[in-house]
Amino acid sequence: MPISEVGSSSELAGIIHDLGLHAGPIWIKVNWTSPHEGMFTTPSILREFLAALPRPVVLVEGHSVGRLLVRIADLPDDDDLFREAVREGDRAFLRSTGMDELLEEPGIGYVNATEQVWAGDVASPGDVAAAVESRFGKLHFEELAGVVPAVLYRGRPQVTLINLARMKVPAEDSGDWSLALKNMFGLIPDPYRIRYHREGLAEAIFDINRVYRSLFKVVDFVEGLDSVVVYSDDGEFKAPWGRYDIVRGGRLLAYGAEPADLELEVAAHFGRDLSGRRLMQLARGIF
Repeated sequence: MPISEVGSSSELAGIIHDLGLHAGPIWIKVNWTSPHEGMFTTPSILREFLAALPRPVVLVEGHSVGRLLVRIADLPDDDDLFREAVREGDRAFLRSTGMDELLEEPGIGYVNATEQVWAGDVASPGDVAAAVESRFGKLHFEELAGVVPAVLYRGRPQVTLINLARMKVPAEDSGDWSLALKNMFGLIPDPYRIRYHREGLAEAIFDINRVYRSLFKVVDFVEGLDSVVVYSDDGEFKAPWGRYDIVRGGRLLAYGAEPADLELEVAAHFGRDLSGRRLMQLARGIF
């Protein structure tokens, strides 16, 4: 479906119902990249989706150094102290955004994918690798077969995973930054993920999508319901990874069966062409 305006919560609820999401169980991969304005799925937008979904609903996200309130260089070297600093960053993010109050509402759960991997509570890597290879071929990063939380895996095949991405439109020169596909990158458990940026960002994004899309029904949304982030070299706002502008008031939403085509449509709406990017070449026509 092309990008369109959704005028009300009831209209959004109708879309969700028409997509067959009125029956559970439902998990939502949220976008909690950082506390910078526009960079995370807000409680108000989550509540619009949650109001139209059957309870219980579980939110899932991985730890990220992008959510920390301290510099990466100031993080402890000791593994235990590092993990506790990352956990405190997560707690601080949830408090500062008001997300902690949402998570206290009946029927709303939260699973941190990184914590599940740190605890060793994951699905069999061999079983996951076999499922991926049978549908989409061999993984570039084979270790990503070992990152699926067991509590999620056990819900197969009933679980539907909503990939709720923020509408963040890449700049012309921003490599393989993307929309729906990149949102799944947050389920790679390493809070840094710097290795994947260096060794093959497009391949890592492609792999984590292949993992989850081989195991679950994934429904992609790209939401700009309260604002849209548009990356620009001279943007008004600044995050550690780049400058951007915020476009408000459009109540924009895109969704569809082909995540790569979905991304191309959203980018085209803002005058950007992503078709030549490595990630699009890997993903288009595969999912």
